[in-house]
Amino acid sequence: MRDQEKILYFLKVVGPTIPSKVAKNINTEILLASAHLSDLTSQGKVRISNLKIGGGSPLYYLPGQEEQLFYFAAGNLNPKDYQVLEVLKQQKIMRENSLDLLSRVAIRSLKDFAIPLHVTISGNKELFWKWHLLSDEEASASIKQMLMVREQTVPFQVPEDSEGQPLPSQTLSGSQNMPAAALEQEEPLQDTGPVEQEPAEELQEKIEKVLSQTKSNSPRVKKVRKPKQEGVPEKIQDNFLPAAESFLAGKEIIIQDREIVRKNAEVNLVIKVPSAVGAVTYFCKAKKKIKCDEGDVSAAYMEAQIKKLPLLFIYTNELTKKAQEMLATDAFQNALVAKLERGDEDD
Repeated sequence: MRDQEKILYFLKVVGPTIPSKVAKNINTEILLASAHLSDLTSQGKVRISNLKIGGGSPLYYLPGQEEQLFYFAAGNLNPKDYQVLEVLKQQKIMRENSLDLLSRVAIRSLKDFAIPLHVTISGNKELFWKWHLLSDEEASASIKQMLMVREQTVPFQVPEDSEGQPLPSQTLSGSQNMPAAALEQEEPLQDTGPVEQEPAEELQEKIEKVLSQTKSNSPRVKKVRKPKQEGVPEKIQDNFLPAAESFLAGKEIIIQDREIVRKNAEVNLVIKVPSAVGAVTYFCKAKKKIKCDEGDVSAAYMEAQIKKLPLLFIYTNELTKKAQEMLATDAFQNALVAKLERGDEDD
């Protein structure tokens, strides 16, 4: 297998990664691995992030893996920029003129996640920012809802999407109460130049104000409680976490931290595994599922990589053949797999 084919397979398995890990996987120098990645990028087979890992190297990933970039944002973005990113991820659409100066500067630095859109309203252009995974159709509908302009009967003008193709007309002209507007993809904005720095306390206050405003403006869905049936407990007891803890304790593994991702289904743990040279820290993903596939394993491996820890993957029933084949590759040399037997689990 040629080096570039190995790189493409490695990226398919592990998701976004940095050149040094690619070099290690294909057993070559980092300079040569970077050259291969650059060539694959020019061919359109690999993409490169604006996000820098550790302030230095970008991430290389395959088309379709954009969603995984968010996992790397928390530890590699300025905390204030990350707060704005979380708001964008939650809201999906943000209106430029509703942001303060600090948030406007922050959102321009989130080039992997924030896509600028121009909306023409009655001849005037307004700038909106959309979450990078939001489709143009969904963006159009969200912006129309955000504008909330009544007593107008002119439908939206048909805009172009990010590839210059007209968006579906039914998406934009479904409302009879909206002003004339056009939605179009904009080229990446130019650097606005240095921004005057303000005292850290004032910056923090501004960010907190933005976050509180956006959260208060977001629609709240009222939860309807089902009537409690007689003889049926309202709360479901979580048996999976105690089962995983008991399983690890039986192997003299110490649990340092625990997080329930989904009750009775998925748990994240930080553990100390005994070895001949002393205890080794692992990231442990315990998953209760009929069949764990390669997607489950690669997602767990990526979480471990972000934490810079080896992986222990615990499953309850079965691993698919593809997952087993993937674990047998060199890419997963520092990953361990263990089965939580039915006898250890309290169903």
